[in-house]
Amino acid sequence: MQWRRRRRPLQRGLRGGPRFRQLLHPHPEASSASELGAWLQTTSTCPQQGTRLPAARVKSGEAEGRPSTESAAGGTPDEESLRRELEAAIQEEDYARAAALRDELRVVQQDGRSAVLAANTRLYTAFKNGDLVAMHQVWAKGDHVYVVHPSAGRISGYEMVMQSWEMVCDAGYEFPLQIDLQDVEVHVRGDVGYVTCLELVRTKGSSSWGKQVATNVFEKVEGKWFMCIHHASHFDE
Repeated sequence: MQWRRRRRPLQRGLRGGPRFRQLLHPHPEASSASELGAWLQTTSTCPQQGTRLPAARVKSGEAEGRPSTESAAGGTPDEESLRRELEAAIQEEDYARAAALRDELRVVQQDGRSAVLAANTRLYTAFKNGDLVAMHQVWAKGDHVYVVHPSAGRISGYEMVMQSWEMVCDAGYEFPLQIDLQDVEVHVRGDVGYVTCLELVRTKGSSSWGKQVATNVFEKVEGKWFMCIHHASHFDE
């Protein structure tokens, strides 16, 4: 009885046009410091410069792969430390050290993008299989997390978010679903990363795909990436 009382607030937000209905059924139709700095900006930037990091693009279907999930264990410099060292090397006109730091920073950034992409893959694998145990492991714990399912409002807090996914996975559809991710882009800055993509979802026996534009935000906690925001909206071509 207590479980049902807790789920009622979600029913109003999900049962009438939620992900498990509208998502699965498509909506109807170097000679100076300044020159060196400019050169280094092509691959990395210092925090105060505010330049956006390059996005990693992923081809359709690659999001179901198994990229490397974690960077090397303790002792590996983090991204912000490398940025500070890089800035100091540029100011000191230590060009050889700056170039080495630039290359090391590039590797760290790529490792971060691979790890965030792997976390994103865990989300969609759990969703595809209707695996609630795996879904619980994907999300960060806390009141700051939230989810917006298609045609539903914002649902905040870990417990409520998990209840919403339980309702999605308890919608009577046969799992596994077919899920294809297109136009995947991965962005990472420090301990925060996000993925944008187009979700294509189809149930068994259906000839049509549900299409959603999704933004998935992840945070790094004790060396591992967890989801803190998932926002999906219907996409009409």
